[in-house]
Amino acid sequence: MAQRSFLHGAFVLMAAALCTRLMGFVYRIFLTRYIGSEGMGLFQMVWPLLSLILTFVTAGLPVAISKLMAEAYVQGDRAKIQRILRLSAAVIGVMAVLFTGLMWLGRGFIRSHWITDPNAYPTYLAMIPLVSVIAVASIFRGYFQGLQDMSPPAWASVIETVVRILSIFVLVVHFVPYGLAYAAAAAMLGQLCGELAGLAWLVFTYVRRARPTRLLPSAPLRSEESVRHTVRALAEVAVPVTLSRLIGSLMWAAEPVLVTRSLLHAGASTAQATMWYGQYGGMAIPLLVFPTVITGALATNLVPAVSEAVADAARGRVVTRVVQSWRAAAVIGFPASVVLTVLATPLCGVIYREPEVGPLLAAMAPCGFLLYLQGPLAGVLQGMNRAGAAMRNSVVGGLLRLALIVLLASNPKLGILGVAWATTLSTCVTTILHAVTVYRQVGFPVDVEDTAKIAVAALAVLMYLEWILPSTESISGMALLVGIMTAACLYFVLLCAFRVITSNTVRRIPRIGAVLARIVSAIPFAI
Repeated sequence: MAQRSFLHGAFVLMAAALCTRLMGFVYRIFLTRYIGSEGMGLFQMVWPLLSLILTFVTAGLPVAISKLMAEAYVQGDRAKIQRILRLSAAVIGVMAVLFTGLMWLGRGFIRSHWITDPNAYPTYLAMIPLVSVIAVASIFRGYFQGLQDMSPPAWASVIETVVRILSIFVLVVHFVPYGLAYAAAAAMLGQLCGELAGLAWLVFTYVRRARPTRLLPSAPLRSEESVRHTVRALAEVAVPVTLSRLIGSLMWAAEPVLVTRSLLHAGASTAQATMWYGQYGGMAIPLLVFPTVITGALATNLVPAVSEAVADAARGRVVTRVVQSWRAAAVIGFPASVVLTVLATPLCGVIYREPEVGPLLAAMAPCGFLLYLQGPLAGVLQGMNRAGAAMRNSVVGGLLRLALIVLLASNPKLGILGVAWATTLSTCVTTILHAVTVYRQVGFPVDVEDTAKIAVAALAVLMYLEWILPSTESISGMALLVGIMTAACLYFVLLCAFRVITSNTVRRIPRIGAVLARIVSAIPFAI
C-alpha cells in the first residue's frame, strides 16, 4: 500500500468530514424537531461523561499509535508496527472491559450524584456499550492515520453517520410516544449502531489490505528497537495526551453540572436549565464548530506528518505545516465568523426553528477563527513531542472556562449567555497560548499580506450580506441558502483575484484538482 501525501490525506479527511457533518446536521435537525431543546439537553448532559470515560480507556494511545506508526513505516520496521498494535490493543482492551463494568456498577451513584435531571438516566444506560466499540475503533483509526492513509477512517466516518442517522430515525420515532427520556436514550442507541458499522468497515479494510505483513512483506522479522524503548516511546506521547484529555474531559463532564446548577442559582427551573443547556450544547455549538470540518481534518493529519518531518530532522517541513495551518484557519475562519455572526438568528430559526438560540451563537462566532486554529496548532505540538505543553495550555483555558461559567451563568441578567461568553474567552486564551508555544519551538512565520487579502475578502462578504439580506427577521430558508451560496462564490472569486488561491494551489487537490485549476484560470487576474 502506497503512503499518501500530507495534502492528499488532509483533503480526503476534509471531504469525508464535510459529508458526515452535513448528514449530521440533517439528523440533528430531525432530532431537535422530535425531542426539542429539553430532549437535546438530556442527550448533551451525559455525552461529556462518555468523553471522560473514553479518555481513561484509550489512554492517549490513538495519537501515540499514529505518531509511532509514521516513524516505524518510514523505517521499514514491521516488527515494531506489530508490537505497537499488540501493546495498544492489550491496554485498550483491558481498560474497556474495566470501565464498562464500572459504569454499570456505578449507575446508582451517577443517577443520584452526577445527573442533575433524572430523565437523563436512560440515556446514560444506553451509552454504556458505546465505550468498548469506540475504544476498539480508535486503534484502527490511529493505525491508518499513522500510515497517512486516510481513506479507511474517512469511509468509516461516512458509513457510521449514515447508519447512525437511519437508526436514530427509526428508534426515536418508535420511542417518542413513551416520553423524552426514552426518546433521548433511543438517540444514544442510534449512536451505538453507527459506531458498530464504522468499526466493521475498519476491521474489514485492515484484514483485506492493511495488515503489517502486507505493508512490509520483506521487512526483517526482528525490530532494531527493544520492547522497553517502544513502551517508553508510547508512554512519552500517550501520558501527556491522556493527562490533557483527562483534564479536558473532566472539565467538559463538569460543565453540564456547573451550567445547570448556575442557572438554577440564577432562578431557572430544572426543565428550563436543561432546555437552555440543550440550546447551547446541542444547537449553537454544532453550528459554531462546523468549519472544523476542514481544520480538524488538517489537525488529524498534522500529527503523523510533523512526526515524520521531525524524525527526518526536516525543520523546514515543520515550519511549512505551521504556515499551512494558519492559512487554512484564516481562509475558513474569517468568512465563517462573519456568516455565523451576521446570520446567527436566521440560521437557528431556519435549521432548528428556534431563533432564540441565535444570540448564543452570535456571542461565540466572532472569535471562531481562533477556535478553528486551535486544533491544527495542537496537532503541530503533539507531532513535535510537545504534547505536555499543549496539555498545559488546554488546562489553563479549561479552568478559565469553568470559573467564568460559575461567575457569569449565575448572573440572572446573563444566564445561558454567560456560558457562551465563557466559552469564547477561554478559546481565545488557549489558542494564543498554543501559538506562543509553537513560536518558541519553530517560529511562527505569518504572511501578513496574504492574511490581509483574506481579511479584505471576508469584509467584502460581510458588506455583501448586509446589502443582500437587509432584514433577517423573517427570512426564508431558500433566501438564506441563496445568500450564503452567492457570498461563498464572491469570496472564492476574490481569493482567486487576490492570488491567495491559484491554479497551482488547487491542482494538488485529489481527483477534482484539474477541474478547479481550469475554473481558477478563467477568473480575471487569477493564475
